[in-house]
Amino acid sequence: MSELLWSFTHRPYVTLFLLAFLALSWLEQGGLRTLLWLITGYFVAFVAEWGSINHGVPFGFYVYNYEALSNDLVVAGVPFFDSLSFAFLSYVSFSFAQYFVSPLWVRGFDVQRVTPRATRNSAGVLFLGACLMVVIDVIVDPVTHHGRHWFLGDIYYYPVPGHHFDVPLANYAGWFVVGWLTILINQHLDRWLASREANRGRATVLRHAPGKGLYAPLFWAGIVLFQLGVTAWLGWGYDLSLVAGDKTAWQNGLRLQFLAGCFVIAPILILAATQLVRVNREPEAAVLDQWLQEYPCAALKSRRAAPDRSAT
Repeated sequence: MSELLWSFTHRPYVTLFLLAFLALSWLEQGGLRTLLWLITGYFVAFVAEWGSINHGVPFGFYVYNYEALSNDLVVAGVPFFDSLSFAFLSYVSFSFAQYFVSPLWVRGFDVQRVTPRATRNSAGVLFLGACLMVVIDVIVDPVTHHGRHWFLGDIYYYPVPGHHFDVPLANYAGWFVVGWLTILINQHLDRWLASREANRGRATVLRHAPGKGLYAPLFWAGIVLFQLGVTAWLGWGYDLSLVAGDKTAWQNGLRLQFLAGCFVIAPILILAATQLVRVNREPEAAVLDQWLQEYPCAALKSRRAAPDRSAT
């Protein structure tokens, strides 16, 4: 218990992102589905990490530095907080994918994403969600590889450095597999729960939160921008006297890494912003009614019944 508490208190960014995931998921899909996502996301990631450190599958072979993890909870050689992170990374990517393929119900500053269950559980959302999770890792893994120089710590290394800022390409393939499998499992669980709820005549009632449709893109952007911020600090503000070897090459590598990351995420964030101003962003009446039937919310049903005087 003390090791688990240490992980949560000494890795506050993980704790903050975890709490944000719990809040977002609860608002979007309710408590039961949030718990199931947390459990399945952790389990899938744990199996993948255990397979990688022991057999090199699916992330490629890497080694944990257990001396740096001496205060953390480690399960069968895998840091607990590391596997737990995959739960919120997969969910925010899944939710962000829905944002791209769903109409937006906008009234003033209140943006609601209208995603019927068939869209939520579609193959397109599955694939896009897994891809968006890989994009997170394209930003995250190269800088966590330098964890000894910031508050993450020197927790792992690759015995054979890879081609992308020393990260093996197999690592990104593994992230796609983990994201794809986690999302797929939870899509099937959602279908099963929805069928069960329909038989009992009890749908999951969700709360209205102003601007909820923007929470996923903001959360996803917050994760990648946080890691890019760490990369920029290492590249431009770090004390080079603490760097062994060729200091200039190390600094230039971090700066290049930052710029490369910006070029990766900029188009995604621009496309996300354009969703708000596209001409056909509003849902059709039939789609809106179906969504409100599948995800009933009293406040939004009242809005649906009221005359629209503020459509933009």
